[in-house]
Amino acid sequence: MHIAMMTAWNTDSGVAVHAEPLGKAWKEMGHDVTIFTHIKDDFHGESFSGEEDEDYVIRCFGTQKTNFLDPRPILSTDFDVLVVQDLRMLPVEGLSKIFPLIKRRSRTVHVVHENKLPQEPWFYQFDWDGVVYFDKKQDFLNDVYHHAKLIPFPCFPARSRDKNEMRKELNLPLDKRIIYIFCHRGYEPFLRDLRGDLKKEAILLYVVPSDYQMVEKNEPPPWMIIREQKVLSEKRFDDYLFASDCLILHKFNSLYLGVVSSTAFQALGAGCPIFVPEGSDYFTPLKNELLYYNDVSELNKMVIELFRDEEKRKNILDAAYGFVEMNSPEIIAKLFIDFFVNLGRPR
Repeated sequence: MHIAMMTAWNTDSGVAVHAEPLGKAWKEMGHDVTIFTHIKDDFHGESFSGEEDEDYVIRCFGTQKTNFLDPRPILSTDFDVLVVQDLRMLPVEGLSKIFPLIKRRSRTVHVVHENKLPQEPWFYQFDWDGVVYFDKKQDFLNDVYHHAKLIPFPCFPARSRDKNEMRKELNLPLDKRIIYIFCHRGYEPFLRDLRGDLKKEAILLYVVPSDYQMVEKNEPPPWMIIREQKVLSEKRFDDYLFASDCLILHKFNSLYLGVVSSTAFQALGAGCPIFVPEGSDYFTPLKNELLYYNDVSELNKMVIELFRDEEKRKNILDAAYGFVEMNSPEIIAKLFIDFFVNLGRPR
């Protein structure tokens, strides 16, 4: 099967975190894959996470803001199915003009990333052969698309590196526990201080964009390391996970139309326990795979408990690896293939 996908790719966007494991898994399964994605002057995300594109990636359109679309690569490529990831971030007006030509020769599938039914009429103008969503909170799609299919969000594969070797490479202390606080797109620094025994044995590692506002930036306290990273590649994100003893994702509802924390699905298989806020609905369907806190005081206590209790650490990582295995790129990619087959040939 030849699968084409219009999507963000090699960027730090949640759409790319969903699309990249799928595209790579389809390739490994022996399918032909073509990725149509944003040009580098007009893309979805804050920065690029990959050093260079794969040879099956074609950059031929911009965002909906500019509505730039060069249709030639899409219309001159033969494919059996076109998967469109997150319509809102694509040049909708231009796509609508070539959509009838695409429909004549391939099946079309929209992977919806919204957390509610959009009010804009343009969202509903495309006659998709199939609609896919990845979280039960998006069941509202069935009010409009009666055969919308739930296919879970794919995890990045399980992977590991030696912790001390990684710390040497990153110039991080070998004699301290490292609490990695991931700050991105307006996450406010949540844990600014360590209490009691924790202050003696641990440091807070903040990895932030170069323009991130933080009062401790110029003179970090002894228990804090701040790394400014203009572009945090997938590899470097993993490197910090491998070097750390736990990760804190202090994320609540987005100002945008996000549904889940793609960062959690990306990080889950890296062997670093993850703490998240109890009140957030960004981490469904994860349960025992994460550690949930209510406030800073409870978080401090839970971190100490994690550091002291090796059995607890083992249990949380076992649950995380189990979830990664059940939602691996290969398994989710196969669910998509089955869905494509059930759609049949284009009318």
